[in-house]
Amino acid sequence: MRTANTHKNMARCAATATLACVLGLGLAAPAYADTASDLAAARTKLEQIGTQTQQIYDELATQTQALDQTAGEITQKQQEIADGQAKLSTYVAGEYKTGGLSLLQVLTGVDDLSDMLNRLFYYGIVSDKQAQTIQEVKELKQQLTDKQAEQEKNVATTQKKVDELNAQQAEAQNVVNSLDSQLQAELAAEAEANAALQAGINASTAEKATVSNETAGTTENTNNGGQTSNNNNQGGNTPAPTPAPAPTPQPSTPAPAPTPSAPSQSVDGGSVVSRAYSKLGCAYSWGGIGPNSFDCSGFVSYCLTGRYCRLGTTGTFMGWTRVSDPQPGDVVVNSYHTGIYIGGGQMIHASDYNTGVIISSVAAGMNNNYIFVRY
Repeated sequence: MRTANTHKNMARCAATATLACVLGLGLAAPAYADTASDLAAARTKLEQIGTQTQQIYDELATQTQALDQTAGEITQKQQEIADGQAKLSTYVAGEYKTGGLSLLQVLTGVDDLSDMLNRLFYYGIVSDKQAQTIQEVKELKQQLTDKQAEQEKNVATTQKKVDELNAQQAEAQNVVNSLDSQLQAELAAEAEANAALQAGINASTAEKATVSNETAGTTENTNNGGQTSNNNNQGGNTPAPTPAPAPTPQPSTPAPAPTPSAPSQSVDGGSVVSRAYSKLGCAYSWGGIGPNSFDCSGFVSYCLTGRYCRLGTTGTFMGWTRVSDPQPGDVVVNSYHTGIYIGGGQMIHASDYNTGVIISSVAAGMNNNYIFVRY
């Protein structure tokens, strides 16, 4: 009976070991590789949309300023037309030598045809001059009105682009968040599978050791069977002690997936600003964390820690504690861009491929929904 159990245990151990090998081969290629690749691509797309949105916002601001200027010019011309028309109604009477005369009064007392023609000519010249001036102003006003209509059309078109990019940005952010959550779930599943695999291997090793000891004991009793019988007839013999089973190793816990560093309240704002200034002029590169090129979140991560690492993305930073009284060293951030606040309404940030790390006004980008957070 013991021999049958031994063979059964050995078969079970072999099956367990085979399963472990199969699982080990299956886990050789990370299950999260495709998700991580998709996440990187989604983050690239999100940053590209952010850059396009910034450019469109700048274009919209320029067009709006030009439209306001045209509207002011139209108002000015309207006033000039009104003033000219008012003057025209009294101009002849005010300018005519006798003063305060109407056309009827101008013609009264005409001595001869020559005198009448002279008076009418003077009256006509004065009126024509004023009328011509008013007409020129009217034509200019019409040109400005046409220009205003074209500018309003351009502003409407640009605003439509802004709305479309905002919608694309929100959709891209949702994709990034979803893929990030999926990646974390797959990493957790990976860790759990590795733990289960290690536990199975450890159990298989312990069971194999136990089976080996049982097999050795059975073989020894079989080989010494006749001698044992004789000893029993002579008064009994103490059987050989069964070796204690080998202790079962405890399953090892796999290292957890890395998580972004938690915000700290001990960062010195002066040091953060000094690091930001030290990198002015460095190039922009997507995914860059230094030392000579950065993307926006890589640059902020370096300034906050002094290390060439990545604390997270703009989505990470937006979850930090918001502040209403920003101090130098705080983080300026929205859903697609971030920088270091240096005071005076300005920030240093890794802007884009054309400009690299520069100083910019925060106010110029407030229509991009910037907030201030503290690390």
